[in-house]
Amino acid sequence: MTTTTGNIYYVVRGGAREVFDTRAPEVLIEGPTRTGKTRSLLEKCHAVALKYPGSRQLLLRKTRASMSESVLQLYEDEILAGVTWMGHANRTHRDAYRYPNGSIVVPGGMDHSDKIMSSEWDRIYSFEWTEATEHDHEKCITRLSGGRTPFCQMMSDCNPSAPSHWLNQRALRGQMQRITSRLEDNPRWHDGKNWTPAGLEYLKILDGMTGVRRARFKDGKWATADGLIYEEFDPAVHVIRTMPDGWKGWRKYRAIDFGFNDPFVCLWIADSGEALYVYREWYMSRRITEDHAKRIIQLSGNEEYVATVSDHARDTRETLHRHGVHTTPAEKDIRAGIDAVRARLVKGGDGKPRIYFLESALVEYDAEMQQQKRPTCLREEFDSYVWAKKPGDRGQKEEPYDADNHAMDALRYAVMAIDTGGAGGYVGVIEWD
Repeated sequence: MTTTTGNIYYVVRGGAREVFDTRAPEVLIEGPTRTGKTRSLLEKCHAVALKYPGSRQLLLRKTRASMSESVLQLYEDEILAGVTWMGHANRTHRDAYRYPNGSIVVPGGMDHSDKIMSSEWDRIYSFEWTEATEHDHEKCITRLSGGRTPFCQMMSDCNPSAPSHWLNQRALRGQMQRITSRLEDNPRWHDGKNWTPAGLEYLKILDGMTGVRRARFKDGKWATADGLIYEEFDPAVHVIRTMPDGWKGWRKYRAIDFGFNDPFVCLWIADSGEALYVYREWYMSRRITEDHAKRIIQLSGNEEYVATVSDHARDTRETLHRHGVHTTPAEKDIRAGIDAVRARLVKGGDGKPRIYFLESALVEYDAEMQQQKRPTCLREEFDSYVWAKKPGDRGQKEEPYDADNHAMDALRYAVMAIDTGGAGGYVGVIEWD
């Protein structure tokens, strides 16, 4: 089967054929990276817009910015190639794609959801949906209302994540039809009989991955990393939708770990006296320290903090200080810090843990980290934070693998400071250790 869209012929096969054929109200299309999942959803969206005059469809990602640089680029360059009716706005500012037959396709992000959540849709297509929360998903489901197409539908694509992720769990419960997209489904990699030259080169790249990344991005498995450090972390237990009443009056802390190519991380933590709550998160790469400082000040508003604990780098701390972010050097005993975090993750005698994470804590997604298939927030680092033995004596202690761990480091700093009394408060003048 082929469809003609714009000036491009598109071959519908494998998982893409199932995408076109299914009438299930909720669908999850999953599989290795770059199998054509997004293309198949966009092709279906375009076909529905042409077939059903006046239809209303929504293209959705967690953030509107990430939508422009990924989904919309593919939609315009490949699927709508050669059309003349789009108008003049660029992808970043385009509010809708209006078809001559009255159909409309609207791009949006959950970071600006008021407009899209106030409308009703025949079909919703959500991309890289592991970025979203189940609450996001359920909000979208409530906005499906038919009449212009024979049935309503929400279709989501993703690369697999941890088995505990809500998308996988929702599919396992039978609430979503699961469709598997394979590398062989993409005509760029496979011609239906054999791997293409480009496909063979791409397989080499995937074969170079190791561990959980290979399992997810090449094999398409919902996998947990071997040697996971925080086995106690369970999103169903530790991730909360709203903060408890009265939390704004609690003692508050900030914890910072430095990075440039890797993310610079700032966590905001509220202490109820019984449990810690990570209620805000800044996780961003490739920005200078001054910009991070300004953003931290902006996000902090009028809040007061017992302390801001940070990594020790002298130049970075000094720059933060000049811009109004005063820091105390963190306790950096890695094993002690891990034990402290683990102790809070474990449920106490009342059946409750002593640390929680607000699901909407992240204030801005880092699109570049997402494109690199690296964690984009603290919660995602939990899935890949693993032990790595250092070479040397047989009895030498294990240490964490030193990659994609900047939020994990910041979390350690905060818990150690709070639980050991090492966060005594601001210093008026930074005293270098």
